[in-house]
Amino acid sequence: MAADAYTGQKRRKQTPWSVRLGDAFASRMIAVGGIGTIAAILLVVLVLLGTALPLLKSPSFDAWRTFETPAYTYVGVDETGALLWGMDAAGNIDVRNLIDGSQLAAFPLPAAGDATVTCTSISIARSTLALGFSDGSFRVAQVGFETRLYSPAQVPTGVTVNADQRAQPVGDAVYQWLDRSSVRETRLAAVTWSPPRSLGDAPLLALDYVGGASGRLAQTTTDHVLAIVGEELVAAKLVAKQSRPAKKVVETLTVARCPLLARNQSGRPVSIALLNGNNQAVVGWEGGTLDRFSLVDGEPKFAESQQAVVGAGRITAMAPLLARQTLLCGLDNGQLQGWMVVRRETAAADEDGYRLALAREVKIGERPLVSVASSEQTHVAVTGDDQGNTALVYMSTNRLLNTRRSPLDEPSTSKTDSPAGSSVDSPAAGALKPPAVSLDHNGTTLIVSTDNAVSLAAFDIGYPEASLRSYFGKVWYEGHTEPKYIWQSSSGTEKAEIKLSLMPLVFGTLKATVYAMIISVPLAILAAIYTSEFLSPSTRGRVKPVIELMASLPSVVLGYIAALVIAPYLQEHLLAVLMGLMVVPLTFVAAGNLWNLLPVDWIVRLQPFRLLAMGVCLPLAVLMSVKMAEPVERWFFDGSLVLWLGSDRGSATGGWMLLLLPLLSVAVCLFFYGPLAERTRQLAIARTPQRYAILTILRFVFATVLVVGLAWAIGSALSMVGLDLRGNLFDSYQDRNALLVGGALGFCVIPIIYTISDDALQAVPSQLRSASLGCGATPWQTTMRVVVPSAMSGLFSAVMIGLGRAVGETMVVLMAAGNTPVMEWNPFNGFRTLSATLATELPEAAKGSTHFRTLFLAALLLFFLTLIANTFAEYVRIRFRKRASQL
Repeated sequence: MAADAYTGQKRRKQTPWSVRLGDAFASRMIAVGGIGTIAAILLVVLVLLGTALPLLKSPSFDAWRTFETPAYTYVGVDETGALLWGMDAAGNIDVRNLIDGSQLAAFPLPAAGDATVTCTSISIARSTLALGFSDGSFRVAQVGFETRLYSPAQVPTGVTVNADQRAQPVGDAVYQWLDRSSVRETRLAAVTWSPPRSLGDAPLLALDYVGGASGRLAQTTTDHVLAIVGEELVAAKLVAKQSRPAKKVVETLTVARCPLLARNQSGRPVSIALLNGNNQAVVGWEGGTLDRFSLVDGEPKFAESQQAVVGAGRITAMAPLLARQTLLCGLDNGQLQGWMVVRRETAAADEDGYRLALAREVKIGERPLVSVASSEQTHVAVTGDDQGNTALVYMSTNRLLNTRRSPLDEPSTSKTDSPAGSSVDSPAAGALKPPAVSLDHNGTTLIVSTDNAVSLAAFDIGYPEASLRSYFGKVWYEGHTEPKYIWQSSSGTEKAEIKLSLMPLVFGTLKATVYAMIISVPLAILAAIYTSEFLSPSTRGRVKPVIELMASLPSVVLGYIAALVIAPYLQEHLLAVLMGLMVVPLTFVAAGNLWNLLPVDWIVRLQPFRLLAMGVCLPLAVLMSVKMAEPVERWFFDGSLVLWLGSDRGSATGGWMLLLLPLLSVAVCLFFYGPLAERTRQLAIARTPQRYAILTILRFVFATVLVVGLAWAIGSALSMVGLDLRGNLFDSYQDRNALLVGGALGFCVIPIIYTISDDALQAVPSQLRSASLGCGATPWQTTMRVVVPSAMSGLFSAVMIGLGRAVGETMVVLMAAGNTPVMEWNPFNGFRTLSATLATELPEAAKGSTHFRTLFLAALLLFFLTLIANTFAEYVRIRFRKRASQL
């Protein structure tokens, strides 16, 4: 419908369909884009949660399988889960299949004359058996399995394994159908006992044997033996050397003796153990005493005694943990202890520099723990009490993973399904001894044995290394003298503990952010204030795009420049750079005061050249810093600040001055522009500009001398009383450090903070400026008391957005931070951030492992850190905006 307009032309009252279509399309696309962005963020969070949540999973057990067997002292299962072997108290070994429990082979102990077995020992890997005899000798045997793969056409006669029948025992082996093209044969290798080796004439009461490393290229192996022979502790080394021409093995047994304590020990020895690379020996007595002997010099020497049990308690079981750095002690009150040999902080003349420390303690139950064993794969221990209750414990974090009751103490017989579908009677518990517990080679099957039966239960261990304590609490790791926060996801050996504390990564992220914000926030905001309020519009139009262009530089380029160009220069001219941080602003302040000495008409004429004059001050300040650095280093830092940081030479005064100079400078500035501000204003009114300029210069010189003098006096006094920042806030210098990252990361953040701050200042209504100037305020007073408070919400948003950029930055910290996960505020050493850890370790982490999922947890933590920062920023911004709206 059309109508006449005042021009006399026809006009439409309806919007054209093309405009309506465009508006509808644009609104829909905006809605889709917004919803899509939110959905994408939620999807990322769901992926992170989905990968990290399995870390909370607890171990899950399958049903028990029970088999009737003789009374075994030790039990083991092969890696494939097909064979069960056991050794009885007389040293005889037999092999059974895990299909129906029938015997496949037997290996009797060779005749030992009149000698009888008095003690036994088994390695943590359950592959080396050692027997001690009543005549003072010992024998050793290796338990290993042989496997062979066959194609279906090569299967031996009598084997009918197929896809329906998954496993079949034939002769002394078990055959398992793997897939359509292969069958696996598993049997126990022939057990051969070593000849008897004598350690003395008295019976062996306790024995521990640690085999040496051997391989195809090894020519010499050294085995360590620890035994109690009569009333002596015996440490022996068995060196086997293979001669190349004749391939003959020559063995040499070296024996060293040490008397046990002369005082009477309460009870009998429970067990003995070699620890810390076979350099320490611990004897555990039933009465609750642990005696440590040093083997560092090859001779056993008594070192100390520790009481593991208070009162009338007893030690009922002992065993070393995986890496033989921790000794497990089970007590009669259901407590499981972990003792470690650690270095003493200070050692007396008669001490060896080590001590036994109770590093781990877990309450399992109320019944005595009669059996303790270690996993071969992780620092998981398994315990069994005298009523058949078993428990899995992750010793590094004192975490009780799961408890499970064994069926062997049930009063009535029961039947459980075997893998092949057969069933085996579970014996009655009336005559059963307390069960012994162990784990298979893979650490996925719990084994419980008693007088006439063995029970097995497969389980999924989950992720025992993952817990709140391991991620955010201090953990006492093996090889350390106290609990610490440590991130060390890989190590040189599988026996080392995995250390996944997220605290060093969070600390490194905060450290990088703090140093970057200290450098970037003052520069960016002051630059925005200057260009917005004091620079001419034409010059501002040229300066602002140049600063914003800094944001286009790739962070990887900045990190490369920082690591390879700036880092060597910073190390060579460290003090000059630090002095420049104070000399440069002091030079600008001095130049501003000297500028005011010029006549008023000159100041007006030279106003367009003020920025050029400031540009001349910068190289002058840099030159002054470089020239002053050498004598200052000679006076206060023994000639070199870098060497001074990593030593105790020279005086501590210089270090205190480095800390006190900026703090005192800020304090003096606040004093002059706070309590003395009104007095300064009155002096300015009462004097001519030139006389006030002279007074300002004198005040500047006085404040500078006062700050330097106070810093030197306080630093000298603190140094005289023995206080030194080295080893605390300051430490040895590293070329990749927080100061370097702060500068490079600050360069990345400055454009963002500057641009948003400048826009926020420009958004302040000009009427407020005019009103303030009209009331007689100076431009500086107008800026600081009217413009800045009005734009505070925007300035705070700029700072928080810059903080978010600094928290999530990856390449700069990856290349310039050194990637050392330490927790120190020292500006001269490195650190590791969450983002850098994700970039370096995620591509190499095994999928589905604890390390892999922990990295996703770290990514989720980084996401929540930025979310919390942004939420807090928005809350504060709204508060500032409400206050500004009331102006």
